[in-house]
Amino acid sequence: MYNFSQEQIFIFFFIIGIIIGLIFDIFKVLRKSFKTPDIITFIEDLIFIIVSGILTICGIIKLNRGEVRFFLFLGIFFGIIIYILTISNLCVIILYIFVETCKKILKIPFCCLKNIFINVRTAIKKDL
Repeated sequence: MYNFSQEQIFIFFFIIGIIIGLIFDIFKVLRKSFKTPDIITFIEDLIFIIVSGILTICGIIKLNRGEVRFFLFLGIFFGIIIYILTISNLCVIILYIFVETCKKILKIPFCCLKNIFINVRTAIKKDL
């Protein structure tokens, strides 16, 4: 088991806060890029909460021997706030460009598959 000082643990949880902020931005970009029904949005929110909770709980168990302290949550809070105020906009732009590029690249094979499916379906209907 590791033996970290409270300052080191605070910094680790500050980093966990930054990671949670980045995960939030990933979901935000996915929502902008893909129009989804409300139930999918609900599922995405649930996934975000679960992932954030797992990160926090694993951090508490691994880094602080399971001791829940106020400064841990303060570190997470400050990590999220600093992330949002500094690099969040840049990350959103980069993630958005990445997702849109992936959509364009994947659109080509999906269009080809769609055309093949339509041609096969048309051929089957003609034979019937």
